[in-house]
This record gives sequence, C-alpha cells and structure tokens, in this order.
Amino acid sequence: MLRALAPRLRDGGRLIVVASALGSLRYLAPVLHSRFDDLATLDEVDRAVADWRDAVRDGSAFSGPWPAFVDIPSKIGQVAAVRTLAKRRREDDLARDVLIASVCPGMMNTPTSQGWWDVSDAPTPDEAAGPLLEPVLKPVKPEQYGESWCARGRSCPGTRPVSGPRRDPRAAA
Repeated sequence: MLRALAPRLRDGGRLIVVASALGSLRYLAPVLHSRFDDLATLDEVDRAVADWRDAVRDGSAFSGPWPAFVDIPSKIGQVAAVRTLAKRRREDDLARDVLIASVCPGMMNTPTSQGWWDVSDAPTPDEAAGPLLEPVLKPVKPEQYGESWCARGRSCPGTRPVSGPRRDPRAAA
C-alpha cells in the first residue's frame, strides 16, 4: 500500500498506517532489532518480514529469538516500513505539508476486547480518535513526520529509531 499510495500524495496529503504499540522494538529480542531498524528500502523491510515468515513456516521461529505472538513482527514491520519510506521522502514531504506516519490506537474498550481482556480503563474508540487525528488534521510538525503516534497524542514509547531523533531539514544548520 505504501508503494502504491505514497507517490500519489498531493500537497497537504496524509498517509497514515494503523499499527500497534506492539510495533515497538522493545517487544522484539534485541538480537533482532537490526533486522527492522534504520532500513534503507521497503525491499529490506519486506525481506525482514519474509525471514520471520519463513522461520514460522519451518518451525525455527519458536526455538529461536522470534516472538511466538505473530502480531509483534508484523506490527514492527508496519512501523519499519513507514519509517523507511518517510526517511527517503522527509525533506520534500515536509516542504509540501505531507505527512507519512503510523498511529497506534492501543487497547480499546469495545465489546470484542471485553471478551478477552480487562479493558475497563481503556478508552473507547471515540475517546482515542481525537489525539490520533490531531496530527492528521493540522499542519505537519517535523517531529511527527515518520513517527508512530499513540492514542495519548504522543510518540509511542520504544518506537523511536535506535539511530536517534530526527532533525528538521528546514532548520538552520
């Protein structure tokens, strides 16, 4: 989807991927971090996810460092893909008020989630929507570009790249 939609973004456009806080590298064994962090191309992201898929197929995923819960590597792959694409496009997109980012709504208090977890303290979808929509509806802030945003309206913990914070290319050197 990123490959198909990103080239079609007009000035002021938004491309938001709904991911999960499970997209944080903190949910992945440290030995696997380099497979998803600071990748140069979407093809590299695809290879990292395919390596995990192949490890599941051949059974080695469950005797090695890969998590048993399939949602973790797939969400990490989503966030890595957004970051990888955003890194390549950042300067031009910021100049055009284009936002590429992911949002992590978190656990929701819905009838479905109530059947599986205690979500009594979790927000409803309506309560979570406001902070998630704020970056979408307002002018792009450089610190929001390429990031993962939680229902609390801030960067999801543990999703910042290991390589450090991003710098606004429009800022004075």
